[in-house]
Amino acid sequence: MQIEPTPYVLPYVAAAVISGALFVRLWSYRDRRGARGFLLDAAGIVLISVIYVFQLVSTTPGAKEFWWNLRFVPIPMMAAGYMLMAVEYTNHERYVTKPVALGIVATPAAMIGLVWTNDAHGLAYDYTIDAAANLLVPQFGPAYWVWAAAMVGYLCIGIYVLLQLSRRQRAFRRQAAILVGTITLVLFGEMVWWLGLVPIDPLPLTSTVKVAGFLFGVARFELLDIVPVARREIIENMRDAVFVVDRRGYVVDANDAGKRLVDESDPIRRPISEVFESEQLRQAAEGVDSGESSEVTMTVAGEQHHFDFRVDPLYDSTGARGGRLLVLRDVTPLKRREEELSILNRIVRHDIRNDMAVIEGRSELLADHVDPAGREHLEKIMQSSEHVVELTENVRTLMASVLAGETIETTPTDAVGILETQLSQARERFDDADFELDGELPDRCTVEANEMLSSVFTNLFNNAVQHNDEEACRVTVGVEKTSEAVRITVADNGPGIPPDRREELFGRGVKGLDSPGTGVGLYLVDTLVDHYGGSVSIGDNDPEGAAFTVELPLATPRQTTPQQ
Repeated sequence: MQIEPTPYVLPYVAAAVISGALFVRLWSYRDRRGARGFLLDAAGIVLISVIYVFQLVSTTPGAKEFWWNLRFVPIPMMAAGYMLMAVEYTNHERYVTKPVALGIVATPAAMIGLVWTNDAHGLAYDYTIDAAANLLVPQFGPAYWVWAAAMVGYLCIGIYVLLQLSRRQRAFRRQAAILVGTITLVLFGEMVWWLGLVPIDPLPLTSTVKVAGFLFGVARFELLDIVPVARREIIENMRDAVFVVDRRGYVVDANDAGKRLVDESDPIRRPISEVFESEQLRQAAEGVDSGESSEVTMTVAGEQHHFDFRVDPLYDSTGARGGRLLVLRDVTPLKRREEELSILNRIVRHDIRNDMAVIEGRSELLADHVDPAGREHLEKIMQSSEHVVELTENVRTLMASVLAGETIETTPTDAVGILETQLSQARERFDDADFELDGELPDRCTVEANEMLSSVFTNLFNNAVQHNDEEACRVTVGVEKTSEAVRITVADNGPGIPPDRREELFGRGVKGLDSPGTGVGLYLVDTLVDHYGGSVSIGDNDPEGAAFTVELPLATPRQTTPQQ
């Protein structure tokens, strides 16, 4: 192929180099939403810039025609890429179905077939050669204008959805302005060329400016980091019910959760007083929008539900009050958990403390009537009674903190020291059970806990013995220390626990204390371990029985001396 340098080629060489560099830079954003379409667009710009360079320096009519025909490949890439970028960026890609995608490809494919067979029918174009300037001057046929209209149509679809975005979401007006403004420059350049005001198609040049503007938006306005779809998708997929109310008190928007809550297929454009049946909720919605939460109750599907309700004011760009945002979060499971804790708290404060007071009083009366041989046993009874009373006070404090949503205060605590103490007491309580150690205990395992950690081990030991139906009850205790945590396993030789019942043993998500779990003990174990930042699990013991494993993270070094 013979070539002849021409001054016209220099801008297109620069466009090829710049667009190639911009494509490489854009590639680093390929995983962002909307970037794939623009990568297709940018790839087309690089390709058409190179094609124009070869077309301009070619000297024979056949070579010029070859490169002219080849330009019909990258231009559809650019138009479709821009449209797909805009569609994905604005969350409209659900409309790009397989039939639609085939339709997008059909017109460019048909045009490529027409241009390569143009000599036979002349429907696409005709041309003359300007020998002085070494330029191919086209005269467009009807097929070309149909194809050009389709390409402009692709761009107009992208422009339309971006303008809709800027109208709905003010925060993305700058991003939309960049995307629409740069493509408008490209269209203006094509119009100038079609009217014959310039001798050469400026498409590669204006398109390179478009990519540069896009990357400016990425750097300056976080064009690909903060995408508008995120806002809408988050709202639509929220479990919380969301309503937007205008200044007149009419609902102007609601997510799916909100529509399900009010059992209305379309609450939009209805006054808030008609949307909600609950008088309490209507009053709260029409009250002062302080931004603070309140609790309201509603009947949903025949059942009473509790909601955390928040009203926040909405303002427009001028700072004027534009309406209200209503958010309702279903907290019914939390309320049920509070009821469980309240019941447990009452049991601790009343029944257990009252019974232990009787035991303590009777033990003191027996002190003068017990001979020296039985005094040791009486002292053990009195010590255990005092410990239970102290324990009930700790549990009461714990439950009060949980109900109030407070964080339980913890200190560095030696888990092994507490384990040894509770193991010794368990051996005294259960004379007919055999408590064994699996290996040696580590020297010290300091965890973030408090004195209630003893209840964790006590309840696990009690559970291992009380639910064991073997004649010879055997409980094995093992401790494993790693660089990050300590694992304490309490295994028994009882009947074991089926996998489908293990989760419910801790009473998680079950209303009241009459759950199919084993009672308050394991519920307390789960609650305490969770607040200590650990976990408790149930597995199988070998060859039979159940194994409860408590894992607690080791405490970070402090100056405080660990509790024993």
